[in-house]
Amino acid sequence: MTKLIQSIQRATAICQYIAGHPETSLKTLQTIFQLPKTTLFGILATLTNDEILYKNPQTTAYSLGRAALRLADPLPADHLLDLLRPELTHLATDLNLAVHVAVRRGTVAHYLAKIEAPHPQHVSAAPGADDPLATTAAGKLLLSAAPANFRCTYLTTVATSAAHRFQTELPAILTHNVAYDHGEQADDINCVAVGLRDRRGDLLASLSVVAPGEAVTLANGGAALLALVDRLRDRL
Repeated sequence: MTKLIQSIQRATAICQYIAGHPETSLKTLQTIFQLPKTTLFGILATLTNDEILYKNPQTTAYSLGRAALRLADPLPADHLLDLLRPELTHLATDLNLAVHVAVRRGTVAHYLAKIEAPHPQHVSAAPGADDPLATTAAGKLLLSAAPANFRCTYLTTVATSAAHRFQTELPAILTHNVAYDHGEQADDINCVAVGLRDRRGDLLASLSVVAPGEAVTLANGGAALLALVDRLRDRL
């Protein structure tokens, strides 16, 4: 019988655990695997160096790295949120704006999460809420990535003005990965959304912020969201 290599078995077990638990702390790994510190540190350092694992510089927690993700299926929503939450919390604090994560569910934009700012906004969408696709920034971004036949059928069900506006904006959304809502959903409430895409270019979710009546804040929010999704692409 071929002798198995214990260090590789340990590394495999660690990777399998982290695959199901993004943003796992070193303390958690120590508790679960009961390895000597030097052994665990060595395994983690090697896997991180080879990009099998990723060590978040903000939290020092571990997730799968881009080398492992090339072989993996897209992350499920709960794992995606675990992975994003430290980054989105940092962004919400910097902007002092809540950051929303939404996906398309049928004919609506469904909000998976809201990462609250230090000073909460009362105009932002709550987790679990749904918004129209054609008249919200998050919805437009998600609709732009939907199959063309779905878009055509869906747009026949909304107001002609909203359908025309979306068709006019669609080329820019596809080119720049940004969508806007300038008071379409609610008066004096502006919103910007960008697409969060994985390493294959597939849309995973929209990330958005709301800025009541403030053009500069909205522009800054859009730029910050674009910079974030660029940084995250290789990790997804």
